[in-house]
Amino acid sequence: MFPYLMGTLISVAVLAFMVSAAFRFLILLRAKGDAGVRFDRPFARAYGVIINAFGQKRFLVRDWKWGLMHFFVFWGFIAVAIRSITLFGQGISPGFHLPFMDGAVGHIYVFVKDLFEVLVLVAVTALLYRRIVIRPSKLTPSIEAIVILAAIAAIMFTDFTMEGASIAANWSPSAVLSPVGIWFAGIFTAAQAGPAALHNWYIASYFTHTIVILLFLNWLPYCKHFHIITAIPNVFLRRMESYGALTPLNLEDELATSFGVEKVDEFSWKQVMDLYSCTECGRCSEQCPATATGKKLDPKKFNNAMRDHLYRNGISIALGKGTSLKAMVPEVVDPQVLWDCTTCRACEEACPVFIEYVDKIVDMRRSLVLMKGAFAPEAQQAMRNMEINSNPWGLSYAERANWAAGLGVKTLAEDASAEHLYFVGCAGSFDERAKKVSRALVTCLQKAGVSFGILGVEEKCTGDSARRIGNEYLFQQLAKENVATFKRYNVKKIITSCPHCFNTLKNEYPQFGGHYDVIHHTELLQNLITAGKLAPAKSMHGRTLTYHDSCYLGRYNNIYDAPREVLRSVPGTHIEEMQLSRDLGRCCGAGGGRMWMEEKEGTRINRARLADVQETTSATLVATACPFCLTQIEDAVKDAAAADIETKDIAELIAESL
Repeated sequence: MFPYLMGTLISVAVLAFMVSAAFRFLILLRAKGDAGVRFDRPFARAYGVIINAFGQKRFLVRDWKWGLMHFFVFWGFIAVAIRSITLFGQGISPGFHLPFMDGAVGHIYVFVKDLFEVLVLVAVTALLYRRIVIRPSKLTPSIEAIVILAAIAAIMFTDFTMEGASIAANWSPSAVLSPVGIWFAGIFTAAQAGPAALHNWYIASYFTHTIVILLFLNWLPYCKHFHIITAIPNVFLRRMESYGALTPLNLEDELATSFGVEKVDEFSWKQVMDLYSCTECGRCSEQCPATATGKKLDPKKFNNAMRDHLYRNGISIALGKGTSLKAMVPEVVDPQVLWDCTTCRACEEACPVFIEYVDKIVDMRRSLVLMKGAFAPEAQQAMRNMEINSNPWGLSYAERANWAAGLGVKTLAEDASAEHLYFVGCAGSFDERAKKVSRALVTCLQKAGVSFGILGVEEKCTGDSARRIGNEYLFQQLAKENVATFKRYNVKKIITSCPHCFNTLKNEYPQFGGHYDVIHHTELLQNLITAGKLAPAKSMHGRTLTYHDSCYLGRYNNIYDAPREVLRSVPGTHIEEMQLSRDLGRCCGAGGGRMWMEEKEGTRINRARLADVQETTSATLVATACPFCLTQIEDAVKDAAAADIETKDIAELIAESL
């Protein structure tokens, strides 16, 4: 069947694709090395590919109805691939067939293929209706997407007409199990199509099928559907180590001319893979608290603006001539987009192909802060306070232990034999509201007989906010000073009541030689209650409460159950979950250094979180496990004059119940 024509078409199309794709992969080769390990634990990575890429888990868990449509299209393509390979082979050699597709196996395959092709046509119809009629805000209007869906439908439909013509003309084995093909054969027979007409139908369908596939192949490197090639590798290369640890900068590198990421060719190869792999499903933006409250940040648009910029300059970068590239901020990305991010990871948790947004945003912040000294004035004041008094409030470090007056708490300088260091944190030491949480936790620890001490004036901020704002220099200075203090007292075990301190001490201090057994107070309280060392007795008399998940406790460190188990231990507790809870939980708005910046656009994120409480529960008490969350939600309650809602930390509730 036209072997020279098909051979030429296939050769030209494959060669053109290889040239186009080569530029994309040359860019990867030009990109920086990735400091993270991306090839360790191959079996765990492969299992993740099976579950998340082939199983489409994240597509099905969130917005499952449309996720199911994507599932059908994905598996339909896989099912029809064997058929398409056979058709290409037959175009060059009419007798070509794959050796394992003979007999019963081949007939079963045809039946399964028919089933999936029908499902693909159903899915394509539904997806076209969604894009043209429903038009959800998270989907960017796109002629390209409509053309792609039409091309997919054409590939499936022409396979049916080929099968139907073959059966009607008795070219296919009599035992072929193609229900749709048989149905089309019936249509051809009813229309009294003769051999010539059937031959023409087959040839027209064949060339439409194969040429659409070859055109689609060559469009991939220039459109969003390049993710068909990169998404599965991107899932395999996903981050396996803790998401809580940002990549450190080598600030002592005398050869370094810049720090952070200013230009698109300064991203790591994995970050470039992320840009390639976006499916534009909009799940990231749908979950982003900044997007939901009218801020400039939209994770999908952020990713794709940089992708498009990369494509525009792709040939220059691939050929090593990217030195004239413009800075991405403000040419490609509005600086406010970077500062809007709370680093909550809701976008990353929602992404079906495991795109990592936070590292890119922090890397770009680092360039602004370290190279240009550009960040919000309020954040600049907080950084100055950390430099002078080792806390963002700017209060004298000499007052750091004043909260513990009269509680009988010793510092490690007074008694270095304590088993645990209670790392109080800046909020628990200086913020009036958070001090009550510190005192409540001390009550619980003393009641349970836990051996602990504090650092008092020797404690410094962990540097969490400094690092996430982009001031890596200040963060490393604070981290190294704290690690030196811990070493002096031989600290092995640390208790924290702040998820930000918890995450930094547990996941980031090991980068500076600080390896500790760090436990958050909710986990410790659960352990003490389970062991019978704490026994909540005072009843809440059926009061309804809801629990707000801290991003740095939940999405960053997967601690969801311990806080809830502690709350359930209080007699008379009735817990209602917000619609957005656990890994879907909405950020309070204070992470990523946002605690020290004003929200000048849209709705305040903490007000949106209060609305989650009011609209999806009947709770009159919001339980928290983070001083930032506590402050944010209490402020929202005051702003909204919601006098019927109270906010307390879990440690306070347990102390009261004792």
